[in-house]
Amino acid sequence: MKRAALFAAIVVLAWTAWDTGADPVRFVRGLPWIADFLRRMLPPDLRVLPAALLGAITTLEIALLGTAVAALLALPLGFLSARNVAAPAVFHPARVTLNFFRSVDTLVYALIFVAAVGLGPFPGVLAVVAYTTTSLAKLYSEAIEGIERGPVDAITATGATRLQVLRYGVLPQVLPLFLSYVLYRLETNIRAATVLGFVGAGGIGFYLQTYLRMIDYPAASTVLLVTVVMVMVVDAVSSRLRARLV
Repeated sequence: MKRAALFAAIVVLAWTAWDTGADPVRFVRGLPWIADFLRRMLPPDLRVLPAALLGAITTLEIALLGTAVAALLALPLGFLSARNVAAPAVFHPARVTLNFFRSVDTLVYALIFVAAVGLGPFPGVLAVVAYTTTSLAKLYSEAIEGIERGPVDAITATGATRLQVLRYGVLPQVLPLFLSYVLYRLETNIRAATVLGFVGAGGIGFYLQTYLRMIDYPAASTVLLVTVVMVMVVDAVSSRLRARLV
């Protein structure tokens, strides 16, 4: 049985490699073009550093505000889509709704909101809120479904209301996980927000797109370096905070 599954997996991978045109020879032939592209980006043009830093700050603001709003909006949705807390009549519609909206990427939301409210960071914030709310709600619901029943049963036995059970029996168990999920989504949202500028939703991606269109590769390399440093710093800080929570 295992050999048959392994053989089937190899056949599927081989077919997908053929169907997608994955050719290592073509990649090797393209390496000189990649090297030439990188050569044109050096040395970085530090004259655009102030603009790149301004774009980085805007990107951080988009990700931070969008994640904070989404973390709050996802709380009731997380409880409504948890199988062990919500009634079946509520759970199933809530879970289907979350899965539907979670299937739309942040960049697609950004395109929709740019068309709705215009260019700038605001549609980027809305895009982050739209996608992150559903993603966090899904993670919240899974954390709620994994709680220990002991504290919940003990509080229920005292005659506590349903809201009190959720407040004192469920929330203390899942709150550290909730905060960890929020920090993780903040990391991913910063990466996502870096490309929202390509569709007019503000952030450092706007400067990267502009310099690439102008064929100003040294300036583009400066923006890329600022992006890399920003993401690395946020990842390091977030990882330490999450390590303390779990």
